[in-house]
Amino acid sequence: MKSLLLGALLLLTSGQSVNFFSLKQDVEIGSVASKEAEQALPLIRDGNLNRYFRSIGQRIMRSPSLPTLQYRFRIVNSKELNSLGFPGGSIYVNRGLIEVAANDAEVAAILAHEIGHVAARHGTAQLSRQLLVQAPISIAAGLPTGDAWKDQLTRLGISFGVDAPFLRYSADQEAEANVMAVRLLSEARFDPNGLRSLLEKVNEVQTAEGGRSPVFVFNHPQSENLLLEIADEIDRISSPRQRLASASVDFKAFHAALVKVASPDVDKAAHSEIPADTISPVFVHPQDFYRLSYPQGWLVTRTPPNGGIIAPVDGVQTSLAGNDVTRGAMFDLLDVTGSERPLTLEQATNRLIVYLRQRNQSIQDPNTLRIVPGAQSQTLLSDEPALRTIMIGKSTATQSAEIVWVVTRLYYKSLFYMVFVAPEEEFPTYQPIFEQMIHSVRLR
Repeated sequence: MKSLLLGALLLLTSGQSVNFFSLKQDVEIGSVASKEAEQALPLIRDGNLNRYFRSIGQRIMRSPSLPTLQYRFRIVNSKELNSLGFPGGSIYVNRGLIEVAANDAEVAAILAHEIGHVAARHGTAQLSRQLLVQAPISIAAGLPTGDAWKDQLTRLGISFGVDAPFLRYSADQEAEANVMAVRLLSEARFDPNGLRSLLEKVNEVQTAEGGRSPVFVFNHPQSENLLLEIADEIDRISSPRQRLASASVDFKAFHAALVKVASPDVDKAAHSEIPADTISPVFVHPQDFYRLSYPQGWLVTRTPPNGGIIAPVDGVQTSLAGNDVTRGAMFDLLDVTGSERPLTLEQATNRLIVYLRQRNQSIQDPNTLRIVPGAQSQTLLSDEPALRTIMIGKSTATQSAEIVWVVTRLYYKSLFYMVFVAPEEEFPTYQPIFEQMIHSVRLR
C-alpha cells in the first residue's frame, strides 16, 4: 500500500492526468450531479429553441472519435456567461453565453468545447486529483463500488450540482478541450474559427466590465496564449474548402426568439434555490451590509459589530472559554487593511485561517483545524468571486473529528467569511443546508 500511495502522489506532483473512475462511473456521477443542478437551474423549455440547440449538439456528437455517451443539451435562462458539462454528457449553457454568439459556428463552438471536456473525462479527472490529496488511503484501498462513491465524496465535503468543484478545470484541460473543439467543429463542417471569435467576445465582456470576470472564465481558466494556440490548431487542420461561418436562417430565427424569452426575476430565482420548508428566516446585518437565510428553528446569536452564529438548539456548547460551535455556521467581516497593497482573496483567506487557528483552543495540537491539501476551490458568493476551503478539525467540546467549510469573499476593505461546522459522520446531513445558506447570501 505504501508503494501504491507513493506512486499516486508522484503522479499528482508530476502533473500527469490521473483518473480513478470508470466511464460507467462518469455516467453515474454525471446523472446525480445533473439532477441536483436541475433543481437550481431555470431551464428554458421552449420546444423550438431546444430543437435547434439540440440539432447543433447532435451534429457535433456524430464524430467517430467521441466515446459513446448519451449527450443532453439544455439552455439555462440566465444572463450570466457560463456553461457546464457534467461527466457522462449532460451539458447546460446559459442564454447569456448563447446570445453573445453571432452565427451557428459560435453556438457550435460552445457545445464542442463542453463536449471536449466530457469526452476527455476532465470532470472525474478533477475528482480523482481531489480524492488523491484528501483520501489517499481510500484510493490505495480501491475506490468503492456501487453508490458508495457518493457517500465517500459527501463525507469529504465535495458538493455536486452547479457548484461542483470538479466543474472548474485546469488551464491544461482547457487547452485540451479547445484543441478537441476545433477538431469536432471541423469534422461537423462548422467553421472552427467560431471558437476563436466566441472566446474573443468573452474577453471583451470581461474588459468592458472593468475586469470582473464572467463565471465562464472562473470555470474555464484560459492561458495567455489561448487565441494563438487555437489559431495554430485551426491552421493545422483546416482545409481550403472549409466552410466559413455565417448566420443561417435557422440561427437568426433561434436567436430572435431567444432574446424575447423573459428573464427570471432575480429575487425569485435566488429564493427558488432554497426550499421554503428548509430555509426561510433571514439574518440581516444591522446596517444591511449583508443578509442570509437559515433554517427554521435554528438559534441566532449576534456577535457585534458585524457577525453572528446560527446553529440548531444543540449546536453550540458554552464554556468559560466561550462558545464552541459543534454544528452550524459562523459569519463575520474581517478587517484586511494595514498592508501597503490590497490583499488578494487568497492572501486575505490565509490571514483569516491564521486568525481562526489562533482562536482555536487546541492550537498546540498540529492536527487541529488543518487545511485538506488541494481542497480549495473557487466559487461565487452573491455573484462575486469567492473561495471555499475545506478543513478538518477536532471539537474542543466533544473531542470528535469535524469537517469545517470556510467560504470567503472580499467586501470593500474587509473579508466576508462564513465558517460551517459539523461532526464528520453527520456532515452529509448538514451539507445541503450549508449549501442553501451559501446560495442565499446577498451582500449590498
